[in-house]
Amino acid sequence: MRLWEQAKKRRRLWLILSTTAAVGFAAALILTRLFVAGPESISDPSTIRDTIPVREAKKRKVHLYFATSNGRHLQAEERRVEASDIHSAVEAIIESLLDGPSASPLVSTIPAGTELRHLFVTDDRTAYVDFNTDLSNRHPGGVTAERLTFYAIVNSIALNIEEVERVQLLLDGKPAPTLSGHLDIRHARVANLLIIR
Repeated sequence: MRLWEQAKKRRRLWLILSTTAAVGFAAALILTRLFVAGPESISDPSTIRDTIPVREAKKRKVHLYFATSNGRHLQAEERRVEASDIHSAVEAIIESLLDGPSASPLVSTIPAGTELRHLFVTDDRTAYVDFNTDLSNRHPGGVTAERLTFYAIVNSIALNIEEVERVQLLLDGKPAPTLSGHLDIRHARVANLLIIR
């Protein structure tokens, strides 16, 4: 009787173990199919393309600031630029400023030969815009001319890009004391609405 009971217990234990192993194997197989990508999904490029969002450049209406013909104030000229994010919007605005105004009474405040070297926007909503030294070396000088150049850049960025609150100009990667000896540009500035007509 005792041997029969032991055999019965062994059969029951063997049945439990084999059932557990079978259930575990089936669960592992199902989880592997659910969470591990098969080779067919990796080899199909259309699957990958569909899962990565692509930002398309959109036309954005902006107001660029150029000097009035009397050289005392800034005036807005409406343009449309293509941009897919903040960085590309700031870059498009600067490149449009460098191209100059399309309306004849307005005058560019940025000297010929000036180039955008680099730009970035920080979490504290400051845009750092780095130009080559032609912005300073070829500048005609004078406090009014310097102020118009500085705020043509600052206003064109800060008044069009809501994610930017202030702008810091850099020359060859470094803050400069002035553009041509008059206006202090060592620190980031907010837009100046009083200079606009």
